[in-house]
Amino acid sequence: MSESSIVPPLSQGWGYGVIIGIGMAFAVVMMGVTHLLRKYAHEDNNSFETYSTAGRSVGVGLTATAVISSWAWSTALLSSSTVTYSYGVGGAYWFGAGCIVQICLFALLAIQSKLKTPHAHTILEVVKVRYGTVAHIVYMALCLINNLIAVINMLLGASASISALTGMHTVASIFLLPVGVCLYTISGGLRATFVTDWAHTVALFIIVLYLALKTLTSEQLGSLHDLWEAVKAAGVQSPVDGNYNGSYLTMTSPSAVEFGILHTLGNFGLVIMDSSYWQKAYSADNAAATPGYLLGGIVYFGLPWCLGTVMGLASIALQHTPDWPTFGRAVTTAEVNSGLILPYAGMTVAGSAGAVAVVIVVFMAVTSTTSAELIAVSSIVSSDIYHTYIRPSASGKSIMVVSHLACVGFTIVSCAVSVAVYYGGGSLTWTLYFLGVITCPGMVTMPLTVLWSRQSKVAAIVSPIVGLFAGLATWLSTAYYYGGEVSVASTGLTLPCVFGTVASAGVPAVLTVILSFVFPDDEPFKWSKFNAIELIEDDSISEDSTPSVDDEKFSETSDPEHAGSAPPELASYKLKPGHIPTAGEVKYMQRMSIVAGSTAAFLFLVIWIIWPFSMYGTRFEFSESFFSGWVVVSLIWVFAGLLVVVFLPPIDGRHKIIQIIRGVTLGK
Repeated sequence: MSESSIVPPLSQGWGYGVIIGIGMAFAVVMMGVTHLLRKYAHEDNNSFETYSTAGRSVGVGLTATAVISSWAWSTALLSSSTVTYSYGVGGAYWFGAGCIVQICLFALLAIQSKLKTPHAHTILEVVKVRYGTVAHIVYMALCLINNLIAVINMLLGASASISALTGMHTVASIFLLPVGVCLYTISGGLRATFVTDWAHTVALFIIVLYLALKTLTSEQLGSLHDLWEAVKAAGVQSPVDGNYNGSYLTMTSPSAVEFGILHTLGNFGLVIMDSSYWQKAYSADNAAATPGYLLGGIVYFGLPWCLGTVMGLASIALQHTPDWPTFGRAVTTAEVNSGLILPYAGMTVAGSAGAVAVVIVVFMAVTSTTSAELIAVSSIVSSDIYHTYIRPSASGKSIMVVSHLACVGFTIVSCAVSVAVYYGGGSLTWTLYFLGVITCPGMVTMPLTVLWSRQSKVAAIVSPIVGLFAGLATWLSTAYYYGGEVSVASTGLTLPCVFGTVASAGVPAVLTVILSFVFPDDEPFKWSKFNAIELIEDDSISEDSTPSVDDEKFSETSDPEHAGSAPPELASYKLKPGHIPTAGEVKYMQRMSIVAGSTAAFLFLVIWIIWPFSMYGTRFEFSESFFSGWVVVSLIWVFAGLLVVVFLPPIDGRHKIIQIIRGVTLGK
């Protein structure tokens, strides 16, 4: 055994059993669910509309659960404990705060997309209609890079943890983790992703509560009072550099704030440039988009806050006890960067059961999120690349074949690149800190595509490209300045990543405004032009099918200015005019836009400014009673979230569930 490894508490059979066994079980179950939906609920995932947007009828519960699942990366579970171990209570708080604002702000983008692009399938489709081919290619590249770095980050963290706990080879873990996900994603499309999101998220919340409660009631810790005492003593014995009094129990931590800035900006880029979030917005019912995203963001906050606080601080308290896996030596930097603090804490307080719990929760997190990434990439490859540029006359069936092949291809590519990064010295922490440099260049210009009619074509194309090069140059130059060389170690330092991310995000934000006024388009963009994007009929519908009543009503009453015409790249599809929002629906969505924007601004003000910086400025160090309240509130937050994800989706989908039960039992 090397000095940076431990004796695995579980056999390799556990690793293969969870990854292959549970993965395949989920695949079989989801294939069965897909079959039932097709047979009794008339949801045909072989239709591109159903496959890519789940019929645009997903309710609040599943939308919120999908948001939580998409955001509950294995990285979040592992890194929230790691940054708390490194910086104290501020680490877990800033991890949660760095995630909630983006999702709540995306509620505004979701409802604006429903209002202005009611028939879109991918955000890139919207970009092409507004700015043309060059912009389409630029943003396509940015989105695909974003998807790739997201999956690499998840696979590196998950595989390191599973390897440490089971002895399973890291490379085997990397390649096997996405197998089951790929199978049920191909089988069920976005609807299967929503259903598995629900199952995974319920399991995730239960295991997080188990780990937190088991830790707080373990023999090694004793009670919240004992944990507070141990962490307070650790701040005296090994003070945190920069923290007030060197304490782990204070929000006055410059390093935690630096991480918060880096994490918040990087996550803005991840959310906005991840086309899976836009697809889930398109799939939501008009009435579900805003409340779904707001509820999902608020519920999610408790996960990293609670788990990171309890497990990170418990690691500080337990690392010098005989039950700690590395007892007798210090935890190495490599172990910390690989996200092994959570697995070590779980092993310490619960032995093999704790190790099993961590393996399962990491597996659940990485697979549910990977499913969304596969759907996003497959839609980009099949619709935005294959059908738009390679074979414009392709049939719907061939588009679906390419979509399935894209799932397999992206799985192989992402695994191969993950292995290359792993052998190159990259880790979960390195990719987490670095990713903002890559993901942020388009995070302002992409939303302005549906929010600001005066953003010009030149600004939309040039700004993210300049921002990307500015971010990379800043990142590498500051890495050399602070580290003395450009290496994996220096490029993974916090400050170079912060400066690089700020440059990637800030330069395009300023440049797009300047270029929009210096090189304006002939006239402000008319949102009605987005109605050129139309719904896509399944190939099985005959050419001479009689239009439905809704179609006839649309053709009689729709405003020609709003109806638009199909773009050339959709010419071979059987197009359906679809539904143009009525005056009442428009009014509702405009009202929800105000609600979403106001809520996001309010949460940013409270969670990102008032709450943390009032504690930072007063140099407040947690008392025993305040610490107990802090932990208890985080536990209540997670428990309330569990109730939401367990009950709300089935309540939303009760009619469809009843329909399927009747079909199975009564045969109709």
